[in-house]
Amino acid sequence: MNQSTLPNLLILDDEEEIAGILGDLAKQCGFEVTITYKADDFFERLSEQTQYIILDLMIPGVDGVDVLRMLSGKKLAVSVILISGADRRVLQSAEALAIQYGLRISGVLEKPIRIQEYQRVLTGLISDKKNETASGSFSTKRVAKEADSAISPEEIEIAIRDEQFLLFYQPKINFKTGKVSSFESLVRWSHPDRGLIFPDSFIPTLESYPSLMDAMTEKLILQALRQCSIWNREFPGIAVAVNISPVSLNKLILPETISKMIESFGLKNNQLIVEVTETQLLENITSTLDILTRIRIRGIGLSVDDFGIGYSSLKQIHRYPFTELKIDRSFVSVAPYDKEALFICQAAIDLGHKLGMTVVAEGIETLEVGELMKKEGCDKGQGYFYSKPLPADAAIQFLSNFKL
Repeated sequence: MNQSTLPNLLILDDEEEIAGILGDLAKQCGFEVTITYKADDFFERLSEQTQYIILDLMIPGVDGVDVLRMLSGKKLAVSVILISGADRRVLQSAEALAIQYGLRISGVLEKPIRIQEYQRVLTGLISDKKNETASGSFSTKRVAKEADSAISPEEIEIAIRDEQFLLFYQPKINFKTGKVSSFESLVRWSHPDRGLIFPDSFIPTLESYPSLMDAMTEKLILQALRQCSIWNREFPGIAVAVNISPVSLNKLILPETISKMIESFGLKNNQLIVEVTETQLLENITSTLDILTRIRIRGIGLSVDDFGIGYSSLKQIHRYPFTELKIDRSFVSVAPYDKEALFICQAAIDLGHKLGMTVVAEGIETLEVGELMKKEGCDKGQGYFYSKPLPADAAIQFLSNFKL
C-alpha cells in the first residue's frame, strides 16, 4: 500500500509511553500515525487530512470535554476513539456528550487498554473504510463527504426525477434457521458528479422540504418492493424493510398508498416492514400514532429501530403497535465485554418477547457478538459480520449462497 493512501490517525495522550504503544499498534493495523501529548499541539496538527482521532479524556491543563467541544467547532469529518482511566460511566457520559456535539464516536476504551480490544476497534475502522469503497465499486467516482458543498433542493428534485437514488440491502439473519429472513433497504445517492453520497449528507435537506421527502419515499418504497418481488420468484416469503422519515409520517394517506404498492407487485402485506427510529416517535405523536396504527391494521410489519437510545423507550413501545424491536448497535457491539450493555440487551430481548415482538440485534461485527446474541435468545442478527449493505444484484447472490 502506498503511504499516501493510508488512513490518517492523530493520537492525543499525555502518557508518552502509552501513546507510543498505541501508535505502534495502529501502524501495524495500517494507519499513518501522528502522536501529540498536549492539546495545543493537537489542534496545530489537526487538519482536513485527519480521518481518525484517539483522544485521552484526562489531559493535564485541559479537560478532554473541552477538546471535544473545540473539535466539534472544527466541523471536520473525523471518527473519534475515546480513552480514559476514569470510571466507565464517565466514559459513557463523555460519549453521549460527544454525539450531542455531532461527533462520530468509533470506540470507547478504558485504561489500562486491552490490546485485543484496541486492535478490534482499529481493524473495524479499516474494515469500514474498505466496505465504503466496496459499496461504491460500481462507480469510479469518489464517495462524497459531508464536508462537500451544501446540497440544494433543486439537485435533489433532479435526482428523484432521474432515478439517482439507489437502495442497498443489508440482510437480517434468522438465528433459528440460519437463513436470510429479510433485507433492510438503505438509500444511497449515485450523484453524476459527486459520486456515492450517504444519507447523512442529504436527508437534512430533504426533511426541510416535505414534498421532496414524500416523493423520494414513494419512489424508494416502490424500488424496494420491486426488488422484493424479484427475490420472491426464487425465495418465497422473503421480506424487505424500508426506513420512513417522520416528515412522511404526517401524510394520512400513507397506509393506503403503501397497501396499493404492495398489491401491485403481488406481495403479501407482511413482506414489507416499515422501520422508524425510536427518537422520531416523539415528533407529531397524534398523526404518527394514527398512521402507524393503520399500517399495522393492514398487516404490514412495523419495526422500532435503534431501540434503547431514545428518551422514553418504554412509553414508545407501549404506545405503538410494533412487531419488531431492533436493539441499537451501541449496546450489541460491546456486549461481550461490557456487562451493563449486555444487561440492556438481555432486558430488551425479554421485553420484546413478552410483548410478542421479534427482536433483532444490530451492529453484529464479530462471530463472538453474533453467538452471544443468539445464546441470549435474540431472534435475528444484522451487521457487517454477515454482510455490508449490498447492491441489488449482489443481494440476490448472497441470498442464494448464505447459510449460517
